[in-house]
This record gives sequence, C-alpha cells and structure tokens, in this order.
Amino acid sequence: MFPAFPSKISPELDQLIIDIIKNSAALGQGIHPFVLEEVARYMAKVNSYYTNAMEGNPSKLRDIEAALNRRFLKEEWARNYQVEHLAHLQVQETMLARLRNSPGLAICSANFLSWLHEQFYLQLPTEMRWAKTEKGDKVPVVPGQWRDRGASVGLHNAPEHKEDILHFLAKFEESFRPESLHGSKKVLGLAAAHHRLLWIHPFPDGNGRVARLFTTAYCVKIGLGDPPLWTVSRALARHRQDYDAHLALADQPRRNDWDGRGPLSEENLAAFCLFFLTACKDQIDFMSAVLSLDHFQRRAQRYGDGLIKEKNLSKAGGKLLGALFTAGRVSRASVRDICHVQQRRSSQIIKELLEGGWAHSDAPYGDLRLNISVDMAETLFPRLA
Repeated sequence: MFPAFPSKISPELDQLIIDIIKNSAALGQGIHPFVLEEVARYMAKVNSYYTNAMEGNPSKLRDIEAALNRRFLKEEWARNYQVEHLAHLQVQETMLARLRNSPGLAICSANFLSWLHEQFYLQLPTEMRWAKTEKGDKVPVVPGQWRDRGASVGLHNAPEHKEDILHFLAKFEESFRPESLHGSKKVLGLAAAHHRLLWIHPFPDGNGRVARLFTTAYCVKIGLGDPPLWTVSRALARHRQDYDAHLALADQPRRNDWDGRGPLSEENLAAFCLFFLTACKDQIDFMSAVLSLDHFQRRAQRYGDGLIKEKNLSKAGGKLLGALFTAGRVSRASVRDICHVQQRRSSQIIKELLEGGWAHSDAPYGDLRLNISVDMAETLFPRLA
C-alpha cells in the first residue's frame, strides 16, 4: 500500500489542488442555499446513475426518478436495478446526515467502511448479494463483512487473508485520516486514498461503490462539497478506460531507485493523483458553468416559459415556479402575494405545482420546495447525463 502519498508535488499538481479548492468554494455563488439544496438532491441521482453505470447497471435517470416515486418496472431484473439505485441514494443520504451530526466521524476507519458496505447490501434483494471468485464460482456477499479469500483485479493480487486486510485498513486510516493532514495534502489525500482503498480491495464485491461513496464523504470532510454539487463519478464513468488504466498503473511495483521508497511505484501514484484530481476539477468547472447565476436564471426562465407556452402550467403557476427558482422554498401562506390571487386560487396553484412534480413538500401543510425532475434538469443542466 505504500507509499501512501507522492513525496513531491509537481507544479502542475500543486496548481490543480489550488484551483480545486478555489473553484469548489465559489460553486453556486449567488444562488439561494435552498435552491442549492435541491440541486444537491438531483445530483445525488446523477451520482447514483454514474456510479451504478460503472457496475453494469443500465437504468436511466427516469428509472431512478420512477423508483423514488415507487413506480417500478415490470421485469424483475430491471426492478432490481432500480432497487440498487434506491440503496445507493439511501446510503449517501444517511452517510451525509452522519457526517453533519458527527463532525468527528472517522471516515477512514474500518468500521465506517464496513458500515457503508453493510448499509448498501442490506437493501438489496438476496439474488443480488453474490460475487464471483477467481475460479468463476458464485459466493454470497455478507453485508459489511471482509473478504476471506484471494482476489485479483487485472494484474493486481489484493491482500489475501482477512488479517492482512485489517492490517492494511489500519495503515489506511493512519495515513489518510483528514484530521491529520494539512493544506494541500488533504486534497492529495482525496485522490491517493481512493486508489489505496481499491488496492486493499477489502470486500468480495462492492469495492468500487464503497470507494466512490467514501470519496464523497472525504470531499465533505475536507470542505469540497456540502451539499455535494458535483460528482467525480461522472468523469470516471465517461473516461472509464483511462480511469482503469491509471488504477492499474498505480498498482505496479516500484521500478527503480528513483521511483520512491515504498514497494509500489510512487511515480505511478503521482500520475493517478494527477488524473483523478483533473477529473475532479473538470466536474467542478462543469457545474460552475451550469450554476453560473445568469445562466441558471435564464435556463429557469426558459423552462417556465416553455411550460406556460405549451399550456402545461398556468401563468400564475409560472410565477410561483419562478419564486421557487429564486428562493428554493416558499410558505403556502405567501402564495397569495406571490401570484396576486385569492386564497381559493392559491390552493389550486399549489396543487398544480405539486401534481405537476415541479414542487414537493415534506408535510401536508409544509413549505413548498423546488423539485428538480429529470425533465426540468434537461433544461437547467444540459449535458449533465
């Protein structure tokens, strides 16, 4: 597993880290925090779409949205894939809640990683809880339990025995816990920890999903995304061959006396970190352009105007939708003033937005909140998925 970090940061890598910190801090500036919360809710679906696509899940974003509304496809295999998305979404939501409620949560610990795996697999049907051995045999996957036999990923032979896995997990926590890192090394740790966790490959199945959930947690811990408004999984899925190639290169042993001091290649680890952090910056920059205040407002206006033109939304409903695009949520009592209507008409407008799926509410008489659907996102966030 060592070296854990490149011993030297190149000027290119150093500038990349600076840009990631600066650009992520500016992401969504000028947009109301409540609107950004709803963007983050949609980005959770996007994250699930890309991370599960990397595991062979063919579901589309509309399938995920349908599953969230308890509309499941008829075919069992397609329904199971929808359940897989629901499991990922639930784990991410619960994980983020834990991070916010427990600032001292040790995300690099074996306990936390086991918890991620357990929470995901407990929500899957039994027919999806299995893995293939090196010989091609099917073995059951027990939620949260470590691998107890050998595993090969390409040319890499992962630690074979459970005792070795636990040993490396202890070293993993010691090396990468964000609380012990300072400055640019925190961001470098985001990339290096992603690879080294996959190098350990602690579970019989689900290592990629756990690693990507862990990466989301790491971003939150080091201040690069709460609420998460971008996902590196989009870049990794879209450049899967490059990602796999860099993972494999960083698995390789040290080549010579100029290639670091650990058993693994330091030069290849540095190359992986550069690739991974470039992918992070690309996604931050992509979402920065999408969430530019002027562009976001123009797209929101275009979307609302289109609904009204097609007679899918009343003009008064368009005023309320515009208010939601600006403030993210509004009280039901304020609808009369926003739309300049009487009480009875305001109730009809509220119903119109709720039934149309443009708003949602956490309680029968609670505030209205913007609901970013797949249809809406196609206008608001072009080329996102």
